Amino acid sequence: MSATVIITGAAGGMGIPSARRFAAQGRPLLLCDVNADKLEGFAEELRSEGARVTTLAGDISAASFPQDLVAVLGDAPLHALVHTAGLSPTMADPLRILEVNYFATERLVAALLPRFEKGGCAVLISSMSGYLLSDPAMVDAVRDLLAGKGSEGVERFAVNPGMGYTLSKRAVIGLVGREAAAFGARGLRIVSIAPGFIDTPMSQAEAESSEQMRQMITMTPAGRLGLGDEIASVAEFLCSPGASYISGCDIKVDGGILGRLGI
Repeated sequence: MSATVIITGAAGGMGIPSARRFAAQGRPLLLCDVNADKLEGFAEELRSEGARVTTLAGDISAASFPQDLVAVLGDAPLHALVHTAGLSPTMADPLRILEVNYFATERLVAALLPRFEKGGCAVLISSMSGYLLSDPAMVDAVRDLLAGKGSEGVERFAVNPGMGYTLSKRAVIGLVGREAAAFGARGLRIVSIAPGFIDTPMSQAEAESSEQMRQMITMTPAGRLGLGDEIASVAEFLCSPGASYISGCDIKVDGGILGRLGI
């Protein structure tokens, strides 16, 4: 039996093309999103094309969400997690962003780790912004968070939504490195993808509110915004046998902007 792929944020700009790619492989899909109507509408579209789709609508930061997801998965083997759900700076306050982007991700990864079939992979979405964290004290605060020394330092530096977002995504990159050994012990891999400026509704909202972001977009060596499917294609590759020696690292998919900035 073909093993399942879980996709969070499945009704969003990266989740939709990811679901389409794994559906084309014939994989059963378990799709999650906070927007129940959009989620079910997309699921019905995939089902009409022959895909096997189960859904779970809900807030990934809810304490019960990981176990609810495991319950819906049931006895099905798990091939991959593509975790695209998250909040950007215009969507919430800084502590809420930290909760959704990092703490909920940490809980989800821990709950699903025992469920993967051998050779499985978890792909998380970080962000190019995680590389823009240069203050040593902030870097140390993230390191302490990952080491289990508490979240007080990170929360103290999360003075606005943009900083909350940057800290959360730097922590996701660290989470992948931290968890690689536990995944490797089970014959599994865990990787993250750092998108640059991607043409999704979330990024469009951010660009409208940030002159700095609009200026940086014009500096991107690729000369354009990325597409959601260009993130999905990397996620598909990372979950394939072709990526069997890639784990514990973050893959930049940013059109070259971080390289141009010397990062």
